[in-house]
Amino acid sequence: MRLMSKLLTLTLLTASSTLLPLWAKADHTKAQPVKKEAPLTQEQKTQKRLLEYVKRAISVNPNYQLKGIRIRQVKDVKDLPGWKVYFLDIDLTIKAQKGKKVTVHDKIFSNGKYIVRDFVNIVNRSSLKDKLVPDMDSSYYRKDHLVYGSEKAPNKVVVFSDPICPFCQGYMPKILKAAKEHPDKIALYYYHFPLVMLHKEAPTVIRAMIAAHHKGVKDIYQKVYDAKFNLDTSDEKKILDAFNKKIGTHLTSKDIHTKEVEEAYALDKAYADKMMISGTPTVYFNGKKDFTRQKYLEAIGAKEKKAKK
Repeated sequence: MRLMSKLLTLTLLTASSTLLPLWAKADHTKAQPVKKEAPLTQEQKTQKRLLEYVKRAISVNPNYQLKGIRIRQVKDVKDLPGWKVYFLDIDLTIKAQKGKKVTVHDKIFSNGKYIVRDFVNIVNRSSLKDKLVPDMDSSYYRKDHLVYGSEKAPNKVVVFSDPICPFCQGYMPKILKAAKEHPDKIALYYYHFPLVMLHKEAPTVIRAMIAAHHKGVKDIYQKVYDAKFNLDTSDEKKILDAFNKKIGTHLTSKDIHTKEVEEAYALDKAYADKMMISGTPTVYFNGKKDFTRQKYLEAIGAKEKKAKK
């Protein structure tokens, strides 16, 4: 007997056993009218077909087992009338890793009839998929990630940053200073996002930052970015020695690998993955990605000063 037949047989048997008690009480129970379900809208039909398409695509991969799939957000594609981008959260188990559970995040395009993975501009060769990002919800405004500013401030700024990234080292001191000086105007939330392939020392420096923060070291973010670490090594002892010397701490290897530190490190990674972060610094201003990274200046009534030639 084929698998599908077995499933159908099991479904029918389960349904019968469930219905038996109802038949026994038929003489004492008033029949309830069957509610007619509202017909699906065109958008609901599109989403249903899209999910079915993705499920089929994953089912052919022997390495993964699909556990669930959700459409988190839908956005219109401004440059392509009639097209939408769908942001997906996909729950999987990795068969080769004893059923390890993972959630991956992806995006796909559809106009209700066709589905495509990406659109590429043949003039400048840019990917439309790379430019379209999901909006941020309020779950990112975590109190334990608030660096400076008041939770009641009218503007929320969320930054994903790597302390070894030279662009972050130039950017973070400015926004940290602005948030510290204008707590009534902006609330600055910080998430670690190590670019491990580029910066070998990032994981250790970040764990040291987390440990120092948990131990009550004040202004740890400012101190680390002012220190401008760039050791180009993955040797934990060398990195930790340099960190302690520059920041004035006495952290040990044990301190930066506690359960508390590892959980905080993993949480930031999960939050970054959900937003599909790929580079640093990535900035969100009031839930929208700030490609200019300068909207916080408008919020505090300042303007970026151009460097003198």
